[in-house]
Amino acid sequence: MKLLPVRSLLPVLLVSLSSVPVFANSKVVERHIPTPTGLSEPLSQLIENRTVDASKSAVAIPENTEQWIELQKQFDAQGIEVAMKSVERLGILVEKRVLAGVETFFITPKSVSPEYKDKWMMHIHGGAFVFGGDEAALREAVWMANGLGAKVVSINYRKPPLHPFPAALEDTVSVWKALIETQNPEETAIFGTSAGGNLTLATTLKLLEKDLPLPGALFVGTPVVDLKETSDSWYVLEGLDPLGKREGILQGTFDLYAGDYSQKNPLISPIYAEITYFPPTIFMTGTRDLLLSDTVRMHRLLRRADIKSELHVYDGQSHGDYLLGLNADVPESEDAIKEIRQFFNRYIN
Repeated sequence: MKLLPVRSLLPVLLVSLSSVPVFANSKVVERHIPTPTGLSEPLSQLIENRTVDASKSAVAIPENTEQWIELQKQFDAQGIEVAMKSVERLGILVEKRVLAGVETFFITPKSVSPEYKDKWMMHIHGGAFVFGGDEAALREAVWMANGLGAKVVSINYRKPPLHPFPAALEDTVSVWKALIETQNPEETAIFGTSAGGNLTLATTLKLLEKDLPLPGALFVGTPVVDLKETSDSWYVLEGLDPLGKREGILQGTFDLYAGDYSQKNPLISPIYAEITYFPPTIFMTGTRDLLLSDTVRMHRLLRRADIKSELHVYDGQSHGDYLLGLNADVPESEDAIKEIRQFFNRYIN
């Protein structure tokens, strides 16, 4: 049989491919996903030891306010324990204060870098809008304070079920206004992860709406930016991220937070904002992060408006894994801090 040259085969291949049906909805068969190669040994071990079961919701959605409050207490107790161990181990000074009528934590690292000596960074904690309050809020703030040598104000904003939207946003704006009375806003950053990333973006949008001074830079870690629609990675990565899945308790927290407001409100879902101006923003996520698509979509929204924006996607990492350095020696976490340090040095220092 005579073999056709590659050039002769090309039209045949194109015709064959064009006849293959394309489906809008794809079904993924069950498969084994090994631990990614090229990761540090500590991160590889952490991933190896994880148990992820996305086939069922781990927690039932509370049916009333009392059940939500009880669930809050259970979730936050674990976070408080982790945070306070880190505070003690790293020699961090934490002072609980009321600023502009809002509960806050003023966090001072053992060693303050010269560029942060005369200013405070503003932190907005994550936790699906409902969880992560009180001392549990300190986890990311301590990671950043210790890593950068920066003084940080972490906001213990009001949360559902007692205080749905816009209570949290009112608190973050109030603290920002008080903070910049004594320091230059252009030399200050706001940062947060997950729901804290959402609130970092939403706070900035609210400042724009009120024509208030903006921060000089933002760090937005793996933010949820669309409470109305489900982005691609929520489906594709279900079963890989310990966060679980959107259906169930997470969607329940989104609904509780939005309350009677439209979930397409840009102050609730920043992806629907019309952006023409915004501070320089650095985003972080991972290839196994359920919120990978949310992060990518928000980054592209800023880039379409020609905003200075960086997107860092870490291989193998699930939701917020760059924070693992808070409790373990993880090189990837050090790398994340280095990127944030360089970004902040470029725009606020």
